[in-house]
Amino acid sequence: METRPRSGTALVLELSQVSPVDRSRVGAKAANQASLLQAGFPVPDGVVLTSNAYVEFASMSAPDPSGERTAERPSGPELRHLLAEVLGVLGGEPVAVRSSGVAEDLPEASFAGQYETLLGVRGPDALEEAVRRCWASAASAHAVAYREGHRRGAAAMALLIQKMVAAEAAGVAFSANPVTGHRGEVLINAVRGLGDRLVSGEASPDQWVVRGSDSRCETSAEDAISAEQAQQIAEMARRVEAHFGAPQDVEWAIANGRLQLLQARPITALPEPAIEPIPVPVEVPPGFWFFDGSHGNSHVPIDRFLMELVRPCSRRWCEEFGYLFEGIEFRLIGGWPYQRMVPLGDREGPALPNWLMWVLVRTLPMLRRRVARAVEANRLDLPGRYIERWYREWQPQMAEAIARLRDVELSGLSDKDLLGHFGEARELMATGILIHMRLHGAMAPILRELVSTCEDLLGWDTARAMELVSGTSYKSTEPARNLRVLADLAARRPTVRSLLDYRGGDTLERLQAADNEFAERFSAYLHEYGCRALGHTTLGEVTMAENPSLVLSMISGQIELGYDPQQDFEDNARKRAEALREAETLIGDRPEDVRWLRRAVERAERAYPVREDNEFFCFSSPLALLRYAVLELGRRLVSRGVTDIADDVLYLEIDEAVAALAEDTDLRSLVRRRRGEQAWIDTHPGPPSYGMPPPGPP
Repeated sequence: METRPRSGTALVLELSQVSPVDRSRVGAKAANQASLLQAGFPVPDGVVLTSNAYVEFASMSAPDPSGERTAERPSGPELRHLLAEVLGVLGGEPVAVRSSGVAEDLPEASFAGQYETLLGVRGPDALEEAVRRCWASAASAHAVAYREGHRRGAAAMALLIQKMVAAEAAGVAFSANPVTGHRGEVLINAVRGLGDRLVSGEASPDQWVVRGSDSRCETSAEDAISAEQAQQIAEMARRVEAHFGAPQDVEWAIANGRLQLLQARPITALPEPAIEPIPVPVEVPPGFWFFDGSHGNSHVPIDRFLMELVRPCSRRWCEEFGYLFEGIEFRLIGGWPYQRMVPLGDREGPALPNWLMWVLVRTLPMLRRRVARAVEANRLDLPGRYIERWYREWQPQMAEAIARLRDVELSGLSDKDLLGHFGEARELMATGILIHMRLHGAMAPILRELVSTCEDLLGWDTARAMELVSGTSYKSTEPARNLRVLADLAARRPTVRSLLDYRGGDTLERLQAADNEFAERFSAYLHEYGCRALGHTTLGEVTMAENPSLVLSMISGQIELGYDPQQDFEDNARKRAEALREAETLIGDRPEDVRWLRRAVERAERAYPVREDNEFFCFSSPLALLRYAVLELGRRLVSRGVTDIADDVLYLEIDEAVAALAEDTDLRSLVRRRRGEQAWIDTHPGPPSYGMPPPGPP
């Protein structure tokens, strides 16, 4: 059913017809119900009188002495005819009429209780009266005051009309505990019969707390539901939360033994759960360890498997370049990240005099091999070869693997295939770490060659020499340039501009409702560039794709600052050209020195962009893919009742999580202890280093 007035704009839409672009005319409540119905949730069939019907038919009287308004009866039979069609679509009566304001259910303003809801409406006349009363609630004094207090504009009212559920029991379920903030607890209030007995305060509800597979009835005045039904309600609430990406307040009912979903809206002002800190013992391994703040401070237990990937990669890297140390090793000490340079043979000792090192380099086989390898790497120009391999081979291979793994629908994989996917992502991460190290080993001598050449020929310092290559990382600035395209589009569209500061869990749905073209381009941007971790070496931080509000803030910032990345790139290119002309002028009539300078600049221009460009392919994207796989593993542990929420998996070792997937081992007490330990770690940073500093390099 879709009825349109003379203007051609829909007055009535069935819930099954509502799309995200209709949100601005069906309101938040109806849009959410349509989204849930179409996702397979047990939502009663319904129709929506859109905000266009409100504009077409509703005429408000002047305020009475109490400040309230009423909806005057529209002239003519058009509305009655329309409502008769609605009853026909719903298959008769009774029905429920629920207001669905466009500004409802925002994170900062839920509008709960501000608008009218009428249940058990029978017959066309009663339905017309109910519709007029709901429309009138949009102009009531308390609704107007609420909107003004939350800086919302004029009311735009749609109505959701659904077949009444003859409830045997009804109530609300909070997918996170609204009192304690505990994300692993579902709080259920239940009464016998219709839920309006709960809303009106007529009945004292039963209260259930559900954690995983454990259901506990704390008060039982009504004896409305069983423990099994509490589990079913809790599971539905968790699924609704997963659907919208944020904790939800869910209205439910049970009719003929079947669970029905009547309404869902985000929980506002959810407190952070209190965590009791648990001290962590500080166990320092042998050797000299220094604090590694360059790769991020905050780490979670599951990050340990990432740190284990570094040492074999660094050993291979050191051997290829002939470095006189074994590699790099990372550890969490007292929960904080530390690293050390592993000496050859993994033995630390006192500094040796130069004459003895001179002898050892020529007599010890291990040192002789390393020095020979360093000479060979220099003779073969291994740095230049690795830079070219990046452009020709490594970058395309990493991009292809990232795109392939990024497009896998994880929820559709079997447990075995999910673990296989995780293994591929872990192998990609290891490959990325090795390539990253190789490239840094390659860039250092090439950039040093540029600096030395500028020192010898021009007397320039390092900062002046680097002006010859600054701003050449074109690939790393590609996301900013494409974001500018979105910023230019948003700047011309007021409906999009109004959402740039929105911080809700339904950002994409609201964008679709406001401007479908922009939403599609925005989604394409997230797909292409959002698969990147925001933290450098931790699975604990969300990716850009998981936080679209961050990207909206970046768009807002580009608009406000007038930032133009393309202009910035062109300005840098001009400055490089000016610096090169100045350098050649200073050299003057020495063609051999000019050729030497140009060679150093050309090699540096080829190498320098790789310094930043490889991070996306070698680190942040593989890390994001690992995070997605780990969180899917976490969701499966929740479904088995061994943890409370998907993020709990971050507080496990990877072997513990994989074992629990196969054995259904209850890990909730372990996770609670680890969260307590993390709370202690966050407030007890470690010292700059542990152990005795090693001697300087030979």
